[in-house]
Amino acid sequence: MSNQILRRAGLFGASATAAVVASVATAGPAGAAVPDGWPVAEEMTASGLLLLILLIPVILTVVISLVVLLPGVLRGEGLLPKPHKGDDDNLPATTH
Repeated sequence: MSNQILRRAGLFGASATAAVVASVATAGPAGAAVPDGWPVAEEMTASGLLLLILLIPVILTVVISLVVLLPGVLRGEGLLPKPHKGDDDNLPATTH
């Protein structure tokens, strides 16, 4: 039984490797020329890159966090969970 499993695993590995090699071998360079009539884009500045990579995700994180947390804070629930009280458990009683 294990010989059959090894044979199938080898066949799967060989076919996956062949698929990867074939896709890499047939890949050619992309034709990325700007079409006629389109404006040529300027180089991106360091501040533009920082804005794109850092500032926009931070702003989105803050906005999403406020949308999620603000309703509970306005209702008076606070940000931290309340401590659990053991008296009102709905668990069945244990018999010893």
